[in-house]
Amino acid sequence: MTKASRDLEILVAKIQKQLAPDAEVLHDVKLDGRKSKRKRQIDVLVKEKIGQYPIQIIIDCKDHARPVDVKGVEEFYGLFSDVGAQKGVLVSPKGFTKTAKTRAEELQIDLYSPVDTNPHKWQVSVTIPALCDFRTAAISFGLSTSAPVPFEFKPDFYATDIIYDGDGNELGKALDTALDKWNEGRFPIDIGESRDLDIFDVPKVAMDNGYGQITPVDLTVSLFVKQQLYYGQLPVPHISGFKDELSGLVIANAFEVGILDPNEIEKDWLKINSDADSPVEPVIKLIGLIGWAR
Repeated sequence: MTKASRDLEILVAKIQKQLAPDAEVLHDVKLDGRKSKRKRQIDVLVKEKIGQYPIQIIIDCKDHARPVDVKGVEEFYGLFSDVGAQKGVLVSPKGFTKTAKTRAEELQIDLYSPVDTNPHKWQVSVTIPALCDFRTAAISFGLSTSAPVPFEFKPDFYATDIIYDGDGNELGKALDTALDKWNEGRFPIDIGESRDLDIFDVPKVAMDNGYGQITPVDLTVSLFVKQQLYYGQLPVPHISGFKDELSGLVIANAFEVGILDPNEIEKDWLKINSDADSPVEPVIKLIGLIGWAR
């Protein structure tokens, strides 16, 4: 056995342990052959009990220069049958030929390749198709009062006037508070119009009526939210799992995505009008807010 072959077995055992933390995952063990009447070497053995039933899964690792062919699948099936395991899995970083996949499906053998971003011979660079959904909002303010006092409306009241709560405590300016609330995601972000939303998180507010009197008012904000979609490939700097070579799906407990720069998305990603325009169905959809600056 070469060092690379052994390193592949260790990597596969590590990934399998991550996927089945409650199972016993053993590397390089011997099992009795029922037909051959001799010890058979198993690269990775997964043992677990379901109720009173012991389950054994054998994994064979192939560090070949080319995809494993149908002969490799049939040879492994001979090993699988001989040791009487309940499940057999072949792992090959180079994948499998079309005929090997067909035969493996007939024999109910799983075919995997490692997907691992850690530094080693089989390290892969991974991206996933993603959709970025940027939301922007146009904001308008509403002010009314029914107090029996004169009231002077300023065109820019939302930006200049201090707002108070029912006890006379300063709450700040309507514009600053509304922008902060949008930027922090505390307003609705549903596409379309949301009308007459409270700006301040208190039941009653008041402001100067223009004559030095603090007067109760109804102060609201309305939003018109628009959407812009971008399709692209999201970097995945850390993932450890298997690619199912028969289904094309990746099996992993978790993965980490890279940091996204909105400017790069707008520059480099594909601008689309709807989810249906995505060249490939996105694996993940990210929703972000384009914030307002004060």
